[in-house]
Amino acid sequence: MTRTAYITVSKGRACAVAMGALLTAMQLTAQDSRTALSLDSCQAWAAEHHPTAKRYAIAAENGDASASNAAKGRLPQLTLAGQASIQSATTHVPLTLPGFEPPEVAKDQYRIYAEAVQPLTGLLTVRDNVRLAHANAAAERSRIDVEMHALKVRVNALFFGILMLDEQARMAELMTEDLRAGIARADTAAAHGVMLRSAADALRAELIVAEQRLTEVRATRENYVSSLGLLVGRELEGDVALSRPKAWRTEPSAEIRRPELRLFEAQKLSIDAHRRLLHDVNLPHISLFVQGGYGRPALNMLDNHFKPYAVGGLRMSWNIAGLYTLRKQKRQLELNARAIDVQHEAFLLETKLTLNKHASEMEKLRRLIASDAEVIRLRERVKESARNQLQFGTATANDYILHVNAENRARLGLAQHELQLLWEAYNYQMTLGE
Repeated sequence: MTRTAYITVSKGRACAVAMGALLTAMQLTAQDSRTALSLDSCQAWAAEHHPTAKRYAIAAENGDASASNAAKGRLPQLTLAGQASIQSATTHVPLTLPGFEPPEVAKDQYRIYAEAVQPLTGLLTVRDNVRLAHANAAAERSRIDVEMHALKVRVNALFFGILMLDEQARMAELMTEDLRAGIARADTAAAHGVMLRSAADALRAELIVAEQRLTEVRATRENYVSSLGLLVGRELEGDVALSRPKAWRTEPSAEIRRPELRLFEAQKLSIDAHRRLLHDVNLPHISLFVQGGYGRPALNMLDNHFKPYAVGGLRMSWNIAGLYTLRKQKRQLELNARAIDVQHEAFLLETKLTLNKHASEMEKLRRLIASDAEVIRLRERVKESARNQLQFGTATANDYILHVNAENRARLGLAQHELQLLWEAYNYQMTLGE
């Protein structure tokens, strides 16, 4: 009778396994029918919809406007002016001749005129102002690139975090299946008087704990999915499927191409433009000018009639006040350039340290993965033996729980190590600036 009962239980277990496999296949088929969310899609959506991305257009428009305004300095400078004055004395001819009375210049004088000035040495200043505007625009774009790169890192963290939670949920589900199988065998053993009912109760309590853990994992996953949806500008369902990214081959000799390096370069170009501009503004200013007007007197100071006039020529001026602080201003620019160089060196050092850390972590994970398969094989063998012993009453429920947990930890360890290795590879590439 006992043997017959065991055969019946085994058939029931086989049917349950078959039904479980069928349901799992149906779930996988339903999941495959949906398009799984890829990391590349998330990165593209984040780059398109995040508010930071809108600053590119603002920076481009602002840079073009600044350069255009600076380039207007090449055009002639136009001035319209007028003047009305009265003076205490005027020019007179100190001669007295018979029959000749020298003209007397009126003390009230009026003049309205227009003047056009074409700078010559000022064109150097205009050129460097345009270069400065372009350098500042490039620096602003690089700052945005740095922020967008940080956004990609955040998207990666959430995406791989969800994949890690999926592995934890999968392992938790496998554990609950093992516990249910153990409960079934414990109930069978208790029915035949080879085990106490309390053993099955212990397994049921552990099953409740495992289901609670699964509930926590799923709740955390929903939180991660919600955060990812906010970053990419999409409404993502809590059970959205994610596709595991392809393995990324890392090259230790790859060149660092981070946006921070472009920012340092743009800042140095801005300082160079400031340096040239500082030199130009302290040169003598030479310009061509032409002036035309209408007034009394015109060019003939002895003529009291309103008349038009015109005058043109070459003009030079030199404000030497800027030379007082020129040396200190150059020194300040030099210190700013040195500060950027120091930041550049520090950034490269920190980046290389981070790359070494990721490379060491990947090597460690590869060694762990190589041994995980053997650990799982041994843990599974021990668990199956404990399950059989549980059915015949030669092992306790606590023994079985320990072996189930051990195998679950081993499988979860392998899944996590594989996913961590993939994540570390992506972190390595992100640190390089890919």
